[in-house]
Amino acid sequence: MKSKTKNKTVVIAGLTGRGKRLRVKAAITVAVLLIAGASFAQNKAKDLLDSSSEAFAKAGNLSAAFTIDVKDTQGKQTVAYEGVIDIKDRQFHIQTPDNEIWFNGQTQWVLQKSWLEVNISEPTGQEAQTLHPGNILSIYKKNCKYKYVGEKTDVKMRKVHEIELIPGNKKSEMKKIILQINASDRMPVMFHIYFANQIENLIYIDKYQTNLNLPDSLFVFDAKKYPDAEIIDLR
Repeated sequence: MKSKTKNKTVVIAGLTGRGKRLRVKAAITVAVLLIAGASFAQNKAKDLLDSSSEAFAKAGNLSAAFTIDVKDTQGKQTVAYEGVIDIKDRQFHIQTPDNEIWFNGQTQWVLQKSWLEVNISEPTGQEAQTLHPGNILSIYKKNCKYKYVGEKTDVKMRKVHEIELIPGNKKSEMKKIILQINASDRMPVMFHIYFANQIENLIYIDKYQTNLNLPDSLFVFDAKKYPDAEIIDLR
């Protein structure tokens, strides 16, 4: 009887040891799969970002209708409005119900329509970056972490690829960007930008007009058209 008990104990001990080895192997397998999955997600994201950046560049001078939700997560407030942005290289011109913005690559003019006030400034690269889709799209080429989130259907019922980007610069005002790229033409159609001050910009690109002939004068404020406007030079 003692022998049987001893043998039984040995068998149980043997199974226990084998179980531990199986658990170790399983853990290693999971780790390998996670690493492989992370590598795939990064490579997939880079391929999509490369193709989207290329598609945006090939679009040339363009005009895009957009909708933006500005969320103050701390104050729990959201302001939504529609607008149009015209883009030529680094220059852009934005029209919304309340504001009009001109940027010629160096100087920026912001017109507050309700009280006819124009602020003139020379924004830093990062400040201008948050408004220009092409600049936001190129962030991944610098010190930035990114990963492929997956394929989804957006609010316009378009099939899109979603990518998450984390700027590597800890001093950056932008802390995270969720980007959606149209699966059919690779153009960016949504930017969800998270800022350090707990403000979020959710920008939907409704439609594009590409390869337009846009004059440089479109991106410069013409004071003659607003003779009653108060000009405030902040440069």
